[in-house]
Amino acid sequence: MSPPLSSSPRLVALRELAAEAELERRDFLYESTEQLRRFLDQNRDRLREIGPIKLVENEQDYLLYHPVDETWTTRLTYQDPADHEWYDQEQLVDTISELIELYNPADVYGWLIEAARDAPAHLVAADELAGQEELVEGAVGDDWEAGLPSTQQETLAAQRLWQLADAYRTQLGTAQGQLLREFTANAEEVLRRTGDLPLLDELDDVLILRADGRFETSLDLSDRPEEVLGTVEARREGLAVTEAKTIAAFYDPADVLHWVTEALAERYPAVDFSAVYE
Repeated sequence: MSPPLSSSPRLVALRELAAEAELERRDFLYESTEQLRRFLDQNRDRLREIGPIKLVENEQDYLLYHPVDETWTTRLTYQDPADHEWYDQEQLVDTISELIELYNPADVYGWLIEAARDAPAHLVAADELAGQEELVEGAVGDDWEAGLPSTQQETLAAQRLWQLADAYRTQLGTAQGQLLREFTANAEEVLRRTGDLPLLDELDDVLILRADGRFETSLDLSDRPEEVLGTVEARREGLAVTEAKTIAAFYDPADVLHWVTEALAERYPAVDFSAVYE
């Protein structure tokens, strides 16, 4: 009797590949977002002097950057099911991470280069720009929240702060997880010589960095079977073998790396780890 389709080696491999692809996608989005943010921050004064830039405008796409309020206007084309007609609806994108989800960052940089080659087609006319600046200046003091009760203003502020902190926490966690993965990949050669390193050895919390760059853990991963390397045997009974990306989801990667240095210092007390060797 053949194994069920859901557990066939090909589908298992495909699910593992998809998990890796999702991690790489998150890393790409994070790095692309940070790169574009740095570029815009470093050129903020130039961009504000230039004014709104129409990066692309054709039948398929539309993107306008507003340097003053640092937002992007794009266009959504959709078909109304009521009359089956196609309509265009402008959308405001106010975060770089959302922009990166919509556009290839290489295209954004390319459109900026094209704008420099054909400025009249990409920049807002001077008289229209002056009118927009007057509207912006007149709206600076128009704070719609000012008329709300102070408790409601505080609630709105708290919500925004929470969202901001949560967004940066997610980005930080993704970056740290990637660093832990890179560490284990780069450490495989030396780990083969040092052997397994016990990082935590408590009654209910065991974590071992193996000589092959994987981890053994006492964490209950029964609800995440796709992250357990079933073909790799654990050195200790009752432990599961997994990789850095899984460990990063349960432990702070900074703590894991600190435990590595502690384990090495305990195993090799006579070694001066501050020494640098060529």
